[in-house]
Amino acid sequence: MSSKHLSDSQLNGVLKAGNIIIPGDTEYPSFENANVIDQIDRMLDYMTEDDRKGLAFLMGIFAYLPVFLVRFILDLAEKSQKCPNFMGAPLRLIQMGVKGVVFTLYYSDLDEDGKIHQQLNWNTNIRMKPEDENSIKTILELENPSEAEIEYIYKYGKEAQVQIRKLTVKQRTKYIKKLRHNILKNKDQIILAIQKDTKKSKSDALISEIFGVLDFLVFLENESIKALKDSAVKTPIALMGKKSKIYRDPLGTVLIISPWNYPFYQAIVPMMISFVTGNATIYKPSEFTPLKGVIEKLLLESGFDTRWIQIIYGNGLVGSQLIDKRPDKIFFTGSVNTGKKVMEQASKKLIPVELELGGKDAAIVFDDVNIKRTAAGVVWGALTNCGQSCTSVERVYIQETIYDQFKKEAIKLCKNIKQYVDEDGDSDIGGMTTQAQITIVKEHLEDALEKGAVLLSGDKWDRETSMIPPLLIENITSDMKICTEETFGPIVPLYKFSDESEVISLTNDSDFGLSASVWSANKIRAERVAHRLDVGNVSINNVMLTEGNPYLPFGGTKNSGIGRFKGILGFDSFCNIKSILIDSDSATIEVNWYPYTAKKFELFSKMTLHAFSSGMKSFLKFALTGMSLESYSNKIGKKGR
Repeated sequence: MSSKHLSDSQLNGVLKAGNIIIPGDTEYPSFENANVIDQIDRMLDYMTEDDRKGLAFLMGIFAYLPVFLVRFILDLAEKSQKCPNFMGAPLRLIQMGVKGVVFTLYYSDLDEDGKIHQQLNWNTNIRMKPEDENSIKTILELENPSEAEIEYIYKYGKEAQVQIRKLTVKQRTKYIKKLRHNILKNKDQIILAIQKDTKKSKSDALISEIFGVLDFLVFLENESIKALKDSAVKTPIALMGKKSKIYRDPLGTVLIISPWNYPFYQAIVPMMISFVTGNATIYKPSEFTPLKGVIEKLLLESGFDTRWIQIIYGNGLVGSQLIDKRPDKIFFTGSVNTGKKVMEQASKKLIPVELELGGKDAAIVFDDVNIKRTAAGVVWGALTNCGQSCTSVERVYIQETIYDQFKKEAIKLCKNIKQYVDEDGDSDIGGMTTQAQITIVKEHLEDALEKGAVLLSGDKWDRETSMIPPLLIENITSDMKICTEETFGPIVPLYKFSDESEVISLTNDSDFGLSASVWSANKIRAERVAHRLDVGNVSINNVMLTEGNPYLPFGGTKNSGIGRFKGILGFDSFCNIKSILIDSDSATIEVNWYPYTAKKFELFSKMTLHAFSSGMKSFLKFALTGMSLESYSNKIGKKGR
């Protein structure tokens, strides 16, 4: 037994801890008898130098401590989640670090060549027997889990929710604050990981993912306590003497399924709303942009218990399997087609769903605008993240009197776009993320050109590369796919309109209703138009900016989704909104309780008439009749008819 990373005494410390954690039984050997310690270097090679040094130091201490004292330390670490303010961080690190090493070694499968399968942070394939509960306790993420593993994912989600619920909202926000600091500290590495998975430009990753996440976490830190506290509401005079409240309690376990276009933002934001409202979370990222290891590392460094948020990797089949086990809510962000499948499956088990789906967002440009500024905003809104946003501008309606001027400015802007996956922030946009989306852009473009559309920029695109340049296009007709279907790429279609009524009709003639932008120097007109648009979000003289304010709820109409999240209203989407009415324990028999008599009916009829009539005279009659009814009800309620 030897290791290039640990001394012999430190290896003895691992064995001592391993035998305490896994003493073995009649079916399975103890940790030491499993003969897995020789594989430890394969795992330690995947650790950072700091983590290896920390483990070596701790195992050196364990080697010289008596068994009962090591057992005491491990037991204390196990109970640390119940006392988060007492040595919480170091004890959690002992629990996750030591148990992580022990369980990973013990439950790892080896290939015929003796190589370890790739799956967890150091990439292992966990082998567990269903009854072994501890085998998942240290797992933050799994890939393509079996049915038995999914059962335990939900089991631990249920247990975790009990722990989270015991934390006050203030305590939860402290974890969120730690996470924010860790994101800020690690932002450069996070940006590189985002770029690797998505092909974004560095500025896109910073502005749309990192900054947006940090801004929203500050919102949660500042507003969660007030938003989630029990709130008193009015009680009508007919219920005088009683109090009414609204509780915002956790739902339980929330399943979050996120898209590939904003993998960091769409992970952290709903995940932290779910957590701060007291729910356990199961998170499945897109298989195209999983950001493997990024979220896990941030959560662990921020002190989150490994069971509070479980990360499950896999394709759509895994998502379907997770739905089958009936989470208490599904929060899905993605395409319309997949959203319909999620809703159909959820409906069979009556699982509440929140669907944040696609869009065909319009920009409405009136003829009184500053053309340079408006064109710059519209082009950015169409091309940011290479057009791969549900709120990307996909229809540009320009009042005919300024159409040519606007088009000229837009062409100039599109041709000056710098496009590559940069390392220094000097690129405007990157490339497309998935091959499937490249194919859709190609189909929409070729369909439009075949039916008479004119391409104003981007004509040199080879129809294959992911670096699709800005495709400014005009002469769009209603029979073209680009007119009605979501493109999700860097196409900027230009349309003419004559007046306000026409453009409202054109904008609303869509199966989508996510966002829109209205551009006009006349703010009265702009707000009037905003009221009449069948969408969930409108930016006036700006674009995609409703998403930039954490206090605004977000969501769409029609095929763009169901529900709202973010903003103060967004808390309620992750809560069981519980209505409470509080009465005193007294001898009073309520007037609406049995027995019913002819006299009670007569008095109740008079009270009803006076209660819902106007004027002081009616109010006084209501009060007097009510007192008579209460007196009579108490009398017959206690004595009977």
